[in-house]
Amino acid sequence: MKAIITTLPGKSVLQEVPMPEMNEDSVLIQLKYCGVCYSEHYEWKTNGGAFGHEPMGTIVQVGKNVEGFSVGDRVSGLWGSTLPGAGGMVQYAVANPSKDTVVKLPENVRDEDLVLEPLACIYSAVSKAHCSMPGTHVCVVGCGYMGCGAISLLKARGCYVVAVDIRESSRADALKYGAQEAYSPQEALEKYGTESGHPGFEMVMEWGETNESLDTAIQLTRMCGQLCVGAYHTGGKRLVDVQQLNIKAIEMLSVHPRQAQLSDTGARHAAEMLASGAWCYKDIPTMIYPMNKFDQAQAELETKYGHHMKALIDMEAEDGEPHLAL
Repeated sequence: MKAIITTLPGKSVLQEVPMPEMNEDSVLIQLKYCGVCYSEHYEWKTNGGAFGHEPMGTIVQVGKNVEGFSVGDRVSGLWGSTLPGAGGMVQYAVANPSKDTVVKLPENVRDEDLVLEPLACIYSAVSKAHCSMPGTHVCVVGCGYMGCGAISLLKARGCYVVAVDIRESSRADALKYGAQEAYSPQEALEKYGTESGHPGFEMVMEWGETNESLDTAIQLTRMCGQLCVGAYHTGGKRLVDVQQLNIKAIEMLSVHPRQAQLSDTGARHAAEMLASGAWCYKDIPTMIYPMNKFDQAQAELETKYGHHMKALIDMEAEDGEPHLAL
């Protein structure tokens, strides 16, 4: 089988690698897609390695001790590792359903919207956010794929969501997926910033990946409010105003999932909520790249805004042209 390996910074090749070994407690999965995650972008640009931790595919073999799964089941989940650098850009993978998160997928949602690992991250983040009552005004800073997913899930919790992003196209996406208001950082600070005399928000969630987005989020968080940092923040240190964090007694919490049970619950609930319509986050503009265009997919993470929100590698196509999913 083939795997995508980044041999030099920003340069990947398709390599022949051995098929994974099955056992009686495992299933063999032929991958259809593997998501391209911004958390791996800096390492791709600077170091290289094996990337991919957002798998989705079809079961093609079932061990004799495995119950509840059959050949032909569409599945996604958290097998291998949920961490960047898991090396999951492979055509076949083995998972143990008794130990790994392997979720059968609903038929009424398209494959492209059912790559569950990033959805589990969003679920984990929102589960940790303080939203005291339905109708509570909250703020999301950074409205890419993850931010818009958080907006739509916060809306499902009954929140009134104010979105903030530097890009007009991303603000439009935020409104599409559930935000009631959307502003540039300057506009948001003038209307809602604590330095402008506004009390600020009870909860602010940051997905912007930059020092500037963290600064904006801090200024929008009220006294004794909660700042939830969802962005992974690779590519160097971030410097924040600790004095303002301290004076305002802000609870600053990393909401990236590191609890296996919560990640598992998030993946399973995401599939159920998308199928039922409880989480309205489907038909996302998604660009599909063949395996030999992995480097292009990574490079275009920085320029995708206004064109597509999510990138997937088609693990069944070694060559071809990128295209938007229908």
